[in-house]
Amino acid sequence: METAKKYNLTFYVSELPSFTRRPGISVSRNIDGNSLNYEIASFLGNNGLEFIEIIKDEINSLDFTYEFKGYNIWGYYDAEYMEIRNYPPSKPVAIFNTGGTEVIVPVTDFLKILEEWKVFVESVPEPHWLDQR
Repeated sequence: METAKKYNLTFYVSELPSFTRRPGISVSRNIDGNSLNYEIASFLGNNGLEFIEIIKDEINSLDFTYEFKGYNIWGYYDAEYMEIRNYPPSKPVAIFNTGGTEVIVPVTDFLKILEEWKVFVESVPEPHWLDQR
């Protein structure tokens, strides 16, 4: 979870009133009290193993040999997506913009965070909130 920590993301498990576990992601706050990288946590936190694989496969299917902007990848909730840009070529980034401020992450870092999230979710005993996603 080294890359996730680099982006101030911490994985945790909480218990819901129904005694179901809920894997989640918390974020650090800056000096102003604003959450750092909340947009990444918001997108990623609703995706279980099935959607993690779908997201990884979609990113890995892209041709990063040419410039493009505006390729959206949707997560579990259809209101949550990230944009992939490759401008200039060979500098692909994932853009998260849930709260009106773009958070830009190199695709290589996001794929590492995604893999760390997958390993964490796999470690949570079922049943849990994301086990069918």
